[in-house]
Amino acid sequence: MKPVFSSDQRFRPGMNVFVNRAYEAFSIPLHSHDAIEISFVVEGNGYQYINGDTVVRVKRGDIYLLPIGTSHVYRPTSPEKSRTLGIINCVFRPQALEAAGAFPPSGSALHCALFTPELMPRPWFHHYDKDSAFTELFQTMLAEYRQKQPGYEPVVHALFIQLIAKLYRSTLTAEPSGTRGSGKIEEAIRLIHRRYHEPITLKQVAEYCFLSESHLQRLFRQAMGTTFITYLQNLRIHKSCELLKATGMTVQQIAGAVGYMDMKHFHALFRQRTGTTPQKYRKNGDPVTAVPDVMPPIP
Repeated sequence: MKPVFSSDQRFRPGMNVFVNRAYEAFSIPLHSHDAIEISFVVEGNGYQYINGDTVVRVKRGDIYLLPIGTSHVYRPTSPEKSRTLGIINCVFRPQALEAAGAFPPSGSALHCALFTPELMPRPWFHHYDKDSAFTELFQTMLAEYRQKQPGYEPVVHALFIQLIAKLYRSTLTAEPSGTRGSGKIEEAIRLIHRRYHEPITLKQVAEYCFLSESHLQRLFRQAMGTTFITYLQNLRIHKSCELLKATGMTVQQIAGAVGYMDMKHFHALFRQRTGTTPQKYRKNGDPVTAVPDVMPPIP
């Protein structure tokens, strides 16, 4: 069962906004919040696992709004200390928006993400801070919250409302992202996630998407930052981690269930991706999402 991080453990008396900075690690489990969370990647790059079945690449400047109950966890690209992933989190109760009145407007993408995420094509809101317009705002919020100067509470809430307003404005100027290339990659990702346990090939996926192998590989690398085969390997190892934690299947059975008949090859890939063996992974109780570079299924 995924843990729920209670807001009662975080919010200070009289406040509906909580702000912190965290360096993400592989020890943090997949979890959810009983409040809304906005996270801003301020350092490094890595992956965010959302709702247990979606993983997105993240980098400095990415902002994610996650509705109440959405499970997630961040992972750096590597367990090495030099490969850090720094996040500023702004967690808030819906009551924090009362001071803003009827804002954001009903029917807007941001309002939908906040209050009716079930109506969205994917259960989160994303914005990329390409011109660093949000950096100072997040850092000022964090400093006010940490330093607790006299009167900091209304200042933090005012900065929070400013953050919501800036996010709303970003939806008005966002460039459309529904390109033909991205649509083909979505088709490819869905197919891979349906058939990862089979001997699926780049040729088969390309034919399914009505693309040449070279064109699909190029689109894949542009969108996902990796090759088709690396994506497939990462997904299979991630699924094997889930089975190691959730079932009593033998390692050989698990290897077969995720598409590997060659045990030597499976063991080599598993160690390469996780830094340990399947047996030690199961014994040590490592979190399922500890594979550092599993790539995302697109929702």
